Formats: sequence, structure tokens, C-alpha cells
Amino acid sequence: MRERLSELLVSAAIEDEQFLVLSGDHGYALFDNLRRERPSRFVNVGVAEQNMIGLAAGLVRTGFRPCVYGLAAFVPMRVLEQIKLDLCFSKLPVILLGDGAGLVYSTLGVSHQCGEDIACLRALPNISIYSPCDEHELVACWNEARRSDVPSYIRLGKADRPTVHDVSPCGTEPVFTARQDLRAGDAIVVSTGSTVSVCTEWCRSHDVACLSVPRIKPFPTGLVSLIDPSRHVVVVEEHCRTGGLWSALVEQRELLRQEGHALAKITSISLMAEFTHTSGSHQQALREHDMSDERVRERLQSSLYVAS
Repeated sequence: MRERLSELLVSAAIEDEQFLVLSGDHGYALFDNLRRERPSRFVNVGVAEQNMIGLAAGLVRTGFRPCVYGLAAFVPMRVLEQIKLDLCFSKLPVILLGDGAGLVYSTLGVSHQCGEDIACLRALPNISIYSPCDEHELVACWNEARRSDVPSYIRLGKADRPTVHDVSPCGTEPVFTARQDLRAGDAIVVSTGSTVSVCTEWCRSHDVACLSVPRIKPFPTGLVSLIDPSRHVVVVEEHCRTGGLWSALVEQRELLRQEGHALAKITSISLMAEFTHTSGSHQQALREHDMSDERVRERLQSSLYVAS
């Protein structure tokens, strides 16, 4: 996914003279091609992320279309106030790239882990939030963000996960990745970002429908129609339960309840509201949250009562 992101940045820089990439001293090899092809379109602002957001806001007002890159623990987490006031308040179309979201930077500890970024941004007005699962969804999210007239955040999780799609989706509405012929009462697994691949693998082997949700906000209308009251929905995300995809779906279910509809059962498999306490691999960090790939498979099995 990082290779495709590098290609997208270079293409945008070649095609659009107003396109700029700002980095808070992160990315390194990701920007090698951009620096080689269009060196004037890359600005390393240094370890000054708050200033970087203000700089991006000023660039928009002078006609540029900047993209801001950082680790998710710093963009958006360190710069929430600047995103709120400098970008969202004025609806300035800056693309924010938050790399290493979730527990990807497991060896660097809590300071570099980020399981709450979606929650923090969902509460802000005038911002779109994307969470692609592979390079193909990344292209769809990128293209939509580039056309947007409001700020956008693209959440990038574990970059070396297996590719889920064969081609890029036409848009950012939910996309089936396993079994599509839903019937009343069928269970369905809903996932986003880096957990989609393991969910898709499990669902294909157990004949269960699986949906990938590349856009979290605005909430995808196509997902609401799938909340059948007789259907058990399991939401899997490398994000805390509060404020993430599960929360967004539960909010929509509550709206349906207020309109007189029956309620579907929605189960969450997500990061715990706890910090990790050891340093190790990505899977080890996930294991502390009961979300290693192995545990996700076991919890799906247990939640949906599907026979092996």
C-alpha cells in the first residue's frame, strides 16, 4: 500500500502544479520518488506538526492543494486543535495522511501507537475519514479526497497485509469481499482497514458474508440498508470500540430504532481501552488486546457459532 501511495503522490505532483506534500520529518523512503521527480513539491517541515497544519491552511488560501503526512500518533493526534480550527472550521481541503495507525509501531511503545484517531476526528464537523484495507481501496479513497472541498483524513494501517481486491472499487461505499448473496437472518462481518484481510480469509472459508468499509465519515448509506433486525453483525477494527466503526454503526441502529425499526445484534471485536505493556511484534501487541489474527479468527468462530 505504501508503494501505491508513493505513486499517487508523484502522479498528483506531476499533474497538478498546486499540489504539495508536507511531512513532519516522517516518511523517508516513501518520498524518494517524489523528491526525485518533483523535488519542489515536497517540504519537510521538521518536528513541528502543529505548525505544519497551520502552514497547510495558509497554502490552501494562496491557491495550493497540500497533503500533510505523519504517523497517526502525531497526525492527527498531536494536532487535533489545529485540525479543528485551522482546517475544519474554514472547510479547507487538506488531505491528512496518518500512517502506522493502530498498533503498527508496536516496538516504539504507546507514544507511537494510535487506536483512537477515528474517534477523535469523527466528533469534528466538516471532515471526511477514510480507512482503506489495501492499495485498491487506497486509490478510491485518494481520488475522492482529491475531489473533496473539505478536509480529509486517510488512515493507513499495517501496510504489508494481503491485498483484498483485484481492482479498485468504483467509490468508497462498503464493498463485499466474501459472499454477497445475503438472506434474512444471515450473519455478516463488517471490517475496515488492516483487519479486513484476516476477516475476508475467515469468511471465505466459512461461507459468511464480509464487508469492507473504506469510508467511515460521512457514514456510508449503503451499510445502513444491511442492518437487518434478524442479522447478527460483527464489527472488526484495529481501533478502540468507542468512536470507531462499531460506534458509528450502533448510532445508525439507534436512529433506526427511533423510527420504529427492530434492532440487529452488533458485536464488537476491537482494541481494548488499555495501553500495551510490552514491546514486540505487531501481532504481540494485538495479542495484548485479544486481537491477534489467530484470536480474531477464534472470536469470529465463537461469535457467529459457525461450525469448523
